[in-house]
Order: sequence, then C-alpha cells, then structure tokens
Amino acid sequence: MTDFSQIIKKLAVEQIISFMKTGISIALLSLSLLASSAMAQGSAASDGLTELLHRVRLSRGGDLNVLISKRTGSNPDIAVLLFPGYPGILKLKEKAGSVTYEVAGTFVIRARRFLNSDKVFTVAVDCPVDQWNACGDDYRSSNQHAEDIMDVVTAVRTTYGAQQVYLAGTSYGTVSSSFLARALGTKIDGAIHTATFTDPRAGRKTHGAPMASFDWSKAQAPQLFVHHKDDPCDLTRYSSVVARKGDIPLITVEGVTNPRGDACDAFTAHGFVGRERVVMTAIHNWITERKLPAVVGTAK
Repeated sequence: MTDFSQIIKKLAVEQIISFMKTGISIALLSLSLLASSAMAQGSAASDGLTELLHRVRLSRGGDLNVLISKRTGSNPDIAVLLFPGYPGILKLKEKAGSVTYEVAGTFVIRARRFLNSDKVFTVAVDCPVDQWNACGDDYRSSNQHAEDIMDVVTAVRTTYGAQQVYLAGTSYGTVSSSFLARALGTKIDGAIHTATFTDPRAGRKTHGAPMASFDWSKAQAPQLFVHHKDDPCDLTRYSSVVARKGDIPLITVEGVTNPRGDACDAFTAHGFVGRERVVMTAIHNWITERKLPAVVGTAK
C-alpha cells in the first residue's frame, strides 16, 4: 500500500529534477512545489483531506489534471474517479499555493469528503486541457475519452496504489460514467451513476443527447444507480431511471434541506442537498461491502 506523503515527496523530487533541466529558477521552483502539495481551495468540501493536483500526461499527447483526495493520515487502496455535472469542466489549476477549480458546487465535488475513508480515496477528473472549451457529447461518448481515462486509471493504480478503481458521475457527468462503464469493461471495478441523465431535450444545442437511448446493460463491470425520488430536473427524471435501469440496483434518496436555485441546479433534490453524507455513505458501503439499502435520506 502506498503512503500518500511519500508520493508527494517523490513527485516533488521528480519536479525538481525536471525543472532544473529546463533552467527554471529556484524561486519559481519553490513556489511550484508549494502549489503541488497544497490543499484544494478552502471550503468544507476538503475538510479532513490531504489533496494533490496530479497532471496526467496522456498517451496521445497533452495533459489531463486530476485532484487526488485522501483522508489525512490514511492509506486507502480503492479509488473512485469523480465526474462532475454540467459543464463538467473543472479547470483544475495551481494558483498562489492552492488548487483552484470551477463547478465546485456539483454534488460529487462538494461532497467528496464523505466518500473518503480509510478504504476509499477520490480522484476528481477534469476534462483534458484541449477540451476545456467544450468537453461535450462527442468527446464523452468517444473512444478517445475512454483512452484518456484509461491513462488516468493507470496513473491511479501505479502512482497512488489503487487496487480497485470505480467511476462515479453526477447529472451530465453520468454521460461519462455510463459510456466509460461500457468502454472500459473489466479494466474498472464498477460505476455509480447519480442523478442520471436520461431525458435530453431535443434541438441542435442540447447536451446529453446520446443518453436518450443508452443501454447500461452492455457494461461488464458492476453498476449502481442513485437517484432522488423527487428530482425536479426534467433531464434526469426518477421515473425514467426506474423504467430503464433493468437489473442494475437503484438506491432511492428521499428528503431535502434548504433547496435553492433552478430545478437542475446542484443545490436542489437533483444534487441531494442536505443529504450529501447519507448518499455518499451509501455509495461507500456499496463499493466496499455491496450493501444495498432501498431508500436513504428519510432522516439526515
């Protein structure tokens, strides 16, 4: 099992060697190393976590950044790759000693601390830098997306000691978790789809169109649906998941606290607001023990 602090030190040394070869000044080097091991931007989302931005060099060329999060002092060996909701572009960067990112309110990102444990760590997955202006349906449903994420899976296994790798998407991020679950086969250990995108709107400028007829049964790895019974978003109807899930298990979420924003915003029942802990706990227990409650969230 790999010690996270040792990984940070090892990456720092590698960065020193790389930067010295390219002639970057010691002052800039020190600043860069500080950013590399910094905690993510200050918010409750990272409470109790040690976090590291990792740049994955893609086999095709270019970079894809991920945020590795582990409970401080732990050495878990189950990785869960997180795919955020629309537009799903985190734009992970190092800035002034911190890791910054966008779409911080999306469920899997803001609630990641509840999924981290002594057994499980999370990997927030950005879009490749060359996809920061789009990262839409064409890319998410492509073989290229699968190849890029396979590079991430390889890095997570070899650098961070992951023995098992799961995918977890929310809302528009389930376009990725769904297509990847089929494309990666037994190269992953499972996939979780939360607030699954099932009912894309018609029109040329819509997003999520491939999900209208998506067949999850073609995936080889175990899968789990997690959906709020009262999801108000017309793109992610609870009734559609129930009708289309086939034999894939479903955890139904009930209850909400202080919902706000439009129906498809992250701080409504669509994003499990007020039920973050119980939902992530249920996902954690399915991953680690295959526990499967029919309903969660009736009490906080």
